[in-house]
Amino acid sequence: MSESAARIRDEILDSMTELFGVHVTEAVQIDQGFLNLKWRLDSDHGRLFVKQYSKIRYPESLTRGLEVSLSHQDHLYLQGLPVPKLFSHQGHYVLRTPSQERYVLMALCDGHSIAPGSATEQQMYALGRVVGQMHWLLNAQPASLPLNWEVRSQASMLRNWENRYLQAAARQSEDTLAALELQRRIIDRMDTSIFADCERGWGHRDLFVDNMLFRADQVSAILDFDRLHFVYPEFDVARPILSCTLTEDGLRLDRVRAFVTGYREYTPLPVTTLIRSLKLTWWKEAEWIAVPQEDEFPPLVRFRQENQWVAANWDRLNEFVAGI
Repeated sequence: MSESAARIRDEILDSMTELFGVHVTEAVQIDQGFLNLKWRLDSDHGRLFVKQYSKIRYPESLTRGLEVSLSHQDHLYLQGLPVPKLFSHQGHYVLRTPSQERYVLMALCDGHSIAPGSATEQQMYALGRVVGQMHWLLNAQPASLPLNWEVRSQASMLRNWENRYLQAAARQSEDTLAALELQRRIIDRMDTSIFADCERGWGHRDLFVDNMLFRADQVSAILDFDRLHFVYPEFDVARPILSCTLTEDGLRLDRVRAFVTGYREYTPLPVTTLIRSLKLTWWKEAEWIAVPQEDEFPPLVRFRQENQWVAANWDRLNEFVAGI
């Protein structure tokens, strides 16, 4: 652990004692995630998890949005969903040390993570039920708010693509160039008006395997609500399906069907919406197809593989999910 990380840890532990009377007996740093510092704690208040918010990844201007996201997490916990219990102080979930290090404190959830593409049929059914119920609870009261993310126009996508293509050509990255050429063929004929009917609402936006825990065939926790925002809940359909069911042989359709079956117990999900969610997620994440960098964030490598699979099977998506 770096000297800076140790200083931040000690500040946070002192703050926890002052605010909540929590005394920590052991703090183990978790080397996972991007930029934020995280620790697993043993304490006289049980097993806890604390995360410091990086000033680079989450500048002060984003703090209000974090408070909104975490308030939704707390609401879901109170409604019985498997999400971590949060600590709050004077109505705030984003806590601060005297030197203004920001952090969030919550109960540590039991369970185990799974490898990408390895979910069982029973796990996907359980996950579908939890995500469907989450969307039902989050969007029980219709809201009309600005979208956190707007669908990129075709012209904007082409400009972004050209920059990535020039970089790949300069680096002579043949694999990237081949993936980009396939991507260009889709962009050129894409009709983004298909996204006009996407339902707007609150969504988690980061439902991949690192942010879910299982206990046997049940979901023991959905984690990391920091990116929850008012956007398109359909992101929460395609993202876990790709993360949990895509293998080297393609999508495990029995697992996809299980997820959809569980989801529909709480929220409608027509096949047309399922297909659109895959295309919407592909369109949003297309910019990740770029020259690989050294020491890349490991999930990004997987996201890129998922995006390339959707592109390679773009014209067969209807065929894949027909009858689900």
